[in-house]
Amino acid sequence: MIKIFFSSLLLSYVFVVSIYSLSVADMSNGSIEFNDYRNKKILIVNTATGDSMANQQLVQLQQLFQQHQDSLVVIAFPSNSFGNEPGTNAEVKAKMQNVYGVTFPIATKSWVKGDSANIVYQWLGSKLQNEVMDAKTKRDYQKYLVDKTGKLVAKFDSIISPLSATMQNAIANY
Repeated sequence: MIKIFFSSLLLSYVFVVSIYSLSVADMSNGSIEFNDYRNKKILIVNTATGDSMANQQLVQLQQLFQQHQDSLVVIAFPSNSFGNEPGTNAEVKAKMQNVYGVTFPIATKSWVKGDSANIVYQWLGSKLQNEVMDAKTKRDYQKYLVDKTGKLVAKFDSIISPLSATMQNAIANY
């Protein structure tokens, strides 16, 4: 009985994680260190070049990144979690850069939902880690905004255009 109680107590113990402690592999054989973006807003987006929204979303994400590059970084997380990114890392990187003109950081392909989600999407999906919300990923091109202090402040559905007034206001106000 004591062992079961103790195990339950340990499972309910919360470990809050700072986004600045996270890092992921990038498409250039390096890493994306979130600590490098302290004092900048971070827009995290799960991408898929085979999705019907790819052209609009990636082109506008690049424009958004260029408009706000002094105060905002956009980080792409290519994923086949929804069946729209079957290519290799090299193919995805080439398409994102050569077809859509992406210059913002691109993580290596990974899962963004479920138990296999990468460490960043585990953080986004767990209020126990990010202290704000359980922001589960349900479709390609969902966007998550982290403010300059590292706090998750907003989640945007994939239908929200990166250049929309909704996105621009959120970036300006956080």
